[in-house]
Amino acid sequence: MRILVVQNSRTAPIGLVGDALTDNGATLHTIAANEGEAIPDKDGYAGLVVLGGPQDAWDDEKGPHFGRVMESIRDFTEADRPVMGICLGAQLAARAYGAKVYRHTIPELGIHRVSLTDGAQDDPLLGGFGSELNLAQWHYDTFEFPEGAVPLAYSEACDRQAFRLGRATYAFQFHPEATGDILRGWASRIREEARQSNAEMLHGLEVLIATHLPVAENFTRAMTRRWLDLAR
Repeated sequence: MRILVVQNSRTAPIGLVGDALTDNGATLHTIAANEGEAIPDKDGYAGLVVLGGPQDAWDDEKGPHFGRVMESIRDFTEADRPVMGICLGAQLAARAYGAKVYRHTIPELGIHRVSLTDGAQDDPLLGGFGSELNLAQWHYDTFEFPEGAVPLAYSEACDRQAFRLGRATYAFQFHPEATGDILRGWASRIREEARQSNAEMLHGLEVLIATHLPVAENFTRAMTRRWLDLAR
């Protein structure tokens, strides 16, 4: 089973989601879309994963490939093939269906509590994980829900953490793919992002990684296996 992976930055790889996909028999075809690699047609692929990145989903000047990414999200959705949009990918999924994406008042960096909605309790991906999870976050923007979306999660800082469109298109503002090393890499680059005023959020990051990421990894592996089952 081949899965198309759209990468928007080498700093935001597929991480744990990729491990879970390959462990369950999938073959990944990764396209560095931000570097000019062409995104292929959906034919021959069982599902689509759109990853995060430092770009703003509403800024086409810095993301000239966004139009094609959104077209791919719609193509896979309309073909009833599963989509997983992560962070920037989630924002592009929202925008692909007409929803507004914009700068949020509060950034979320590090690891934060995510609450699952009542609608998530019987969701094919998120059902059975309880009411709360502690998951990696790294975003400055947020989105409105597209028309017809099922809200699945929220946090104290950001009401829109996850949604589902149709049977199998999922958008996650949080980062299920993030490993400790991925998070450390983002933290090391925060000064390069000219957002050092937010660095104070990262105090105690190592303790949070040690405390919460093992459980988060179990969630990611189980959730991703379920997502892949939607493509079978």
